[in-house]
Amino acid sequence: MVSAALVQSFPGPALTVRREQATAACTKHSTLPLQQRGGPRRRRAAAAPRVAALPAAATLADVALATGDLQPWVLPAVGAGVALAGLAALRLSAYSQLEYVTAAMLARHVRPGGARVLQLGGSTRDLFYYPAGTVQVTVGGPDIQAGLWEQAGMQAKVPVVAVKQEAQRVLSTQAGSVADAIVLVNQLGQWADPQQLLSQVYRVLKPGGTFIFIQRLAGGSPLQPLLGGTAGAVDAAVVEAVQGYSGWDFVQWDTALEGTDPHAVGVAVKPLAAAAGSSAAAGSVDKVAFEQIMRRNSRGRKQQQTQQQ
Repeated sequence: MVSAALVQSFPGPALTVRREQATAACTKHSTLPLQQRGGPRRRRAAAAPRVAALPAAATLADVALATGDLQPWVLPAVGAGVALAGLAALRLSAYSQLEYVTAAMLARHVRPGGARVLQLGGSTRDLFYYPAGTVQVTVGGPDIQAGLWEQAGMQAKVPVVAVKQEAQRVLSTQAGSVADAIVLVNQLGQWADPQQLLSQVYRVLKPGGTFIFIQRLAGGSPLQPLLGGTAGAVDAAVVEAVQGYSGWDFVQWDTALEGTDPHAVGVAVKPLAAAAGSSAAAGSVDKVAFEQIMRRNSRGRKQQQTQQQ
């Protein structure tokens, strides 16, 4: 607290005079022109020298060497970044096309309403592509995570039974004529003898059931290991064995992502009659649907179809 003696000894009138003088000085200074307030006007910064336009043939490397502004590691880093960005875009494009083909095959070749499906391989995303009303999808494989598949099944509203066993054992333990559709995703190479696989598939399928396969093929572009890998890839001869099986009422396959990460995409139909060789294949709904899917997957065919319409 300030004492009374200190207050009384404070030179009040003198302080008041000094305040009035300071206020008058500030008022006088504020009325001066801007040139006089801050002293002489500062000169403007010198404009940057204009750089002549580079000739069209000049490259970034020439500019870097001439100016010396870029470090030696910058250009390789930029080139690597551009290459990685291009590879990422190519992978995204290949992934999108393959997902479209998978979704179209499952939606069009699995009987809507009440179908029972056996799927070997693939991912949980496939469950969202099945037609509404699918009764049950039994998935099998050595790396199956039952919890993830069952959770995805609840989200897709498709009941799932997950069996963590080798694909050969899962297929061989199924009863005869119980599946409306069998789906194999990159599984054709799991059987040393393709005929043994096809006989088991034929046995488990109901009459009129469909066998859907999506299989990575060997012999793609040099970028195939970077796009999707080569694990599980098979020669085209294995797929041709599927087509050559004598029991089918209708069978057809085509190649998706040809030239980058080729995949064989096909469907085969078990005849309704006990005897094979029925004439139903000529007017098969699956044949029409398959041709539509593969046409839409190919840009050239899609444009041709649009022009014809």
